[in-house]
Amino acid sequence: MTHGFDDDGAQYDKEGNLKNWWSHDDSVRFVAKTKRIIDQFNQFTVLDTIHVNGELTTGENIADLGGLNIAYDAFKMTKEGQDTLTKTNGYTNDQRFFISFAIVRRSKERESAIRQSILLDVHSPDIARTLGPLSNFTPFYKAFNVQPGDKMYKPENERIVIW
Repeated sequence: MTHGFDDDGAQYDKEGNLKNWWSHDDSVRFVAKTKRIIDQFNQFTVLDTIHVNGELTTGENIADLGGLNIAYDAFKMTKEGQDTLTKTNGYTNDQRFFISFAIVRRSKERESAIRQSILLDVHSPDIARTLGPLSNFTPFYKAFNVQPGDKMYKPENERIVIW
């Protein structure tokens, strides 16, 4: 769903035609936010000095951030999502949501596969697909009380929000 509004999908109008349907101001803001996503993902180091290619992975990175937003909104409509007090195995329901988000991306790859995917794959490595969206998502900060000095902390004005 969110690919319809990533850097590629945003080029098509509601009829599926390749057409610039954006206002000038909206387009400028979207391009600026997209540049911030590219810059953020370029900073992720996956092997020694090998970084994610934020330009290559832009669409997926935007879609992952949007997907997290949509999934969390849907979760908050459930009985469990509305319950902020109950703990299961020591974790609140919000914390369990974010832990599940991270578990979905848990993986192990050979170094050679990582080197190849950095060059060819439009998807960022799983660690970046986890840390990138979560570091931009304020409800994650609230769920785990992420504070300045914590490894994943970004000041609120630096968190990337596209939609």
